[in-house]
Amino acid sequence: MSTIAPGRLFNVTDAASFVALSQQNWVIASEELFRRLATYQNGTSNTLNGPPTTGTWSVGDFWRDQKGAEFVCTGAGTPGTWRQITPATVTADPASGTFPTGYLIVNVTDGGLKRHAGSLSWEIQVGAGTAAKVGFHGATPVGQRANTDQAVATDLASVIVLANELRAALVEKGLIKGGA
Repeated sequence: MSTIAPGRLFNVTDAASFVALSQQNWVIASEELFRRLATYQNGTSNTLNGPPTTGTWSVGDFWRDQKGAEFVCTGAGTPGTWRQITPATVTADPASGTFPTGYLIVNVTDGGLKRHAGSLSWEIQVGAGTAAKVGFHGATPVGQRANTDQAVATDLASVIVLANELRAALVEKGLIKGGA
């Protein structure tokens, strides 16, 4: 599948202008590829959110959807098995349209990497908000402290409480040994 708009490239069969037309084609190809346009399907940009749902695909085929998310085919077939390799970049969480569960977006307005959980619900995976999830590899993420619990430790008692909470979390995650 080509990502270059049909009709943009010059025909280089004329030997007299082969070099000049080939150079112009390279410029056009570079501009088109780096514009990050959706993959063309039947001569027009696709309008899908997510990987293709029709057609026969081979392992290694590349797909860019209408929002700029990129996918690679990991299992040949019709329509093949796809893995998202680049999230879509958006300024607001999509509130309409059809998205596959697990579809990733980066919301540049709030700084969050979000995952589609179905029914246009977006789970924050990593972000700047107080509801962002944090966790350790191989462990269930835990919500970070919110509101006044995030306040700076300004006295010895709050420092001790924080140190004990951190130690308990590290023991729970198996990163350090500890007992009662």
